[in-house]
Amino acid sequence: MRRLEEAARRLEAAVGRLERAAQKASGTDAAERQLLASALAAAKAEYAALEETTAAVAERLDATILRLDSVLQAQ
Repeated sequence: MRRLEEAARRLEAAVGRLERAAQKASGTDAAERQLLASALAAAKAEYAALEETTAAVAERLDATILRLDSVLQAQ
Protein backbone atom coordinates (compact mmCIF):
# COMPACT_ATOMS: atom_id res chain seq x y z
CA MET A 1 0.00 0.00 0.00
CA ARG A 2 2.96 2.28 0.61
CA ARG A 3 3.85 2.13 -3.10
CA LEU A 4 0.31 3.13 -4.02
CA GLU A 5 0.38 6.06 -1.63
CA GLU A 6 3.73 7.22 -3.03
CA ALA A 7 2.45 6.85 -6.59
CA ALA A 8 -0.66 8.85 -5.69
CA ARG A 9 1.50 11.62 -4.19
CA ARG A 10 3.72 11.75 -7.28
CA LEU A 11 0.70 11.79 -9.54
CA GLU A 12 -0.94 14.56 -7.53
CA ALA A 13 2.27 16.61 -7.77
CA ALA A 14 2.36 16.02 -11.53
CA VAL A 15 -1.25 17.11 -11.87
CA GLY A 16 -0.41 20.29 -9.96
CA ARG A 17 2.52 21.00 -12.25
CA LEU A 18 0.34 20.40 -15.29
CA GLU A 19 -2.34 22.73 -13.98
CA ARG A 20 0.22 25.47 -13.33
CA ALA A 21 1.72 24.94 -16.78
CA ALA A 22 -1.73 25.14 -18.32
CA GLN A 23 -2.35 28.45 -16.56
CA LYS A 24 0.97 29.84 -17.78
CA ALA A 25 0.19 28.63 -21.27
CA SER A 26 -2.36 31.34 -21.93
CA GLY A 27 0.10 32.86 -24.40
CA THR A 28 0.80 29.59 -26.17
CA ASP A 29 -0.79 28.34 -29.34
CA ALA A 30 -3.94 26.24 -29.46
CA ALA A 31 -2.13 22.99 -30.29
CA GLU A 32 0.11 23.27 -27.24
CA ARG A 33 -2.86 24.08 -25.01
CA GLN A 34 -4.67 21.02 -26.35
CA LEU A 35 -1.63 18.87 -25.63
CA LEU A 36 -1.46 20.18 -22.07
CA ALA A 37 -5.18 19.66 -21.58
CA SER A 38 -4.90 16.08 -22.82
CA ALA A 39 -1.97 15.37 -20.52
CA LEU A 40 -3.87 16.86 -17.59
CA ALA A 41 -6.96 14.77 -18.35
CA ALA A 42 -4.85 11.62 -18.55
CA ALA A 43 -3.13 12.41 -15.25
CA LYS A 44 -6.47 13.03 -13.55
CA ALA A 45 -7.85 9.75 -14.89
CA GLU A 46 -4.80 7.86 -13.64
CA TYR A 47 -5.12 9.56 -10.25
CA ALA A 48 -8.78 8.54 -10.01
CA ALA A 49 -7.87 4.94 -10.84
CA LEU A 50 -5.15 4.97 -8.17
CA GLU A 51 -7.62 6.33 -5.63
CA GLU A 52 -10.04 3.50 -6.42
CA THR A 53 -7.28 0.91 -6.15
CA THR A 54 -6.06 2.35 -2.86
CA ALA A 55 -9.57 2.31 -1.43
CA ALA A 56 -10.09 -1.30 -2.50
CA VAL A 57 -6.77 -2.39 -1.01
CA ALA A 58 -7.49 -0.55 2.24
CA GLU A 59 -10.91 -2.19 2.48
CA ARG A 60 -9.46 -5.66 1.93
CA LEU A 61 -6.69 -5.04 4.48
CA ASP A 62 -9.21 -3.86 7.06
CA ALA A 63 -11.31 -6.98 6.52
CA THR A 64 -8.25 -9.22 6.82
CA ILE A 65 -7.14 -7.50 10.01
CA LEU A 66 -10.59 -7.98 11.53
CA ARG A 67 -10.59 -11.69 10.60
CA LEU A 68 -7.10 -12.17 12.07
CA ASP A 69 -8.08 -10.32 15.21
CA SER A 70 -11.15 -12.51 15.69
CA VAL A 71 -9.05 -15.66 15.18
CA LEU A 72 -6.53 -14.46 17.74
CA GLN A 73 -9.30 -13.52 20.18
CA ALA A 74 -10.80 -17.01 19.88
CA GLN A 75 -7.55 -18.69 20.97
